[in-house]
Amino acid sequence: KALLLPPALSLNQCRVQNAGSELKIRELCHNVEELDLASNNIIDIDEVYKIVRAMPNLRFVNLSQNDLSKCNRYSSKCIGSINRQKLEKIKSLVLNNTHIPWSGVELLLNIMPAVVDLHLSLNNYESIQLNAKKTYPNIKFLYLSGNPRLCNWNDIKVLMKTFPKLEALTMADCNIESIPEHVIIHLRNLTSINISNWPINEWTSIDRLNNLPKLIKLRCQGLLVLNKLETADERRQHLIARLPRITRLNGSDISEDERVFAERAFIRWFITNESEEKPSRFHELVEVHGRVEPLAEVDLSPPKYANVRVIFHDINSDQTENDQLSYESLVRQCKDSRSFKIDLNKSVRNFKVQLGSLFEISPSNIRVFYIDTEMSGLLGILHIEELRFAQKKLYTYNVQDGDEFLIEVKC
Repeated sequence: KALLLPPALSLNQCRVQNAGSELKIRELCHNVEELDLASNNIIDIDEVYKIVRAMPNLRFVNLSQNDLSKCNRYSSKCIGSINRQKLEKIKSLVLNNTHIPWSGVELLLNIMPAVVDLHLSLNNYESIQLNAKKTYPNIKFLYLSGNPRLCNWNDIKVLMKTFPKLEALTMADCNIESIPEHVIIHLRNLTSINISNWPINEWTSIDRLNNLPKLIKLRCQGLLVLNKLETADERRQHLIARLPRITRLNGSDISEDERVFAERAFIRWFITNESEEKPSRFHELVEVHGRVEPLAEVDLSPPKYANVRVIFHDINSDQTENDQLSYESLVRQCKDSRSFKIDLNKSVRNFKVQLGSLFEISPSNIRVFYIDTEMSGLLGILHIEELRFAQKKLYTYNVQDGDEFLIEVKC
């Protein structure tokens, strides 16, 4: 029985340079649908063509990190021929960090008319050099991240004309400083865009994204304008509030509750920061939510100190642990007490050392109980808990001003 390789074939870093026998490839790789040839030694675009045309069911091919910098229409003999075979099934073409020139990209797209996903990140492109008369309406998703020398909107206009049915554009880590009004018309078909780490320094560019009628997904981390806000929560809230049609932001879905919370926080921020110029979106949201006043500052951290009373008692342990012992009875029977301020960050062990010094008793010879005076008064019976764990902090007992501790000397 003939050997058949699996549908997903990875030859990453295998020093592949040439195709070898196309007949052998066809025999072994008839079922291969996904081919990873990243990080090999392929430099000839014709070798790529020989490999992929011998795999009739191929849908995905990754050629990343092969040096294809010299691949163009003039260097190809096979692809450039009139009788070249078209590769109708390939849907995804990955050419990241290959430095393939645009003429080489066009050459591959011409023989792969069904490509939907095109990856061209990290190729150090300085401009977009595509044939203005040729279009590729099959391309729906384009990835051009990590090309920091791309900085001109005229290049993006060329992209949008060449790929007229483009739905998602990913251009993170490019050097585009703004989104002018006149370019919006060229982006109107986009449902998703990634502009992370663009050097955008004003909110007007972000607000213009509202003019893209189909845009629902946005990635925009690391923008300069976002640095003006102190926290990640504030940055997300402002983006959500300004962009009402976006349903997914930086990879996370926006729930209806999150949107309402963000819009109210947006109003509150501008009311608190009176010196900031209020955008039109602020007034729109005030019409919806009203004037949202700043939240009161509430300190939810545990108290650091408490004024308490420490008392001795003459009753025995059985009586102390009897739930029916009345609080009033305990107070009547105490023979000595001291009131002072305690540090609630102390451990039980350190608290016992402090009590031993205060009452001239060995810390190892006492038991200490915490009395919640408010609860004891409400219930009419002793609400008591022994401090058994040496490392436990006093604040974990929820000690309040006016509470009490009992010291019992061990027999």
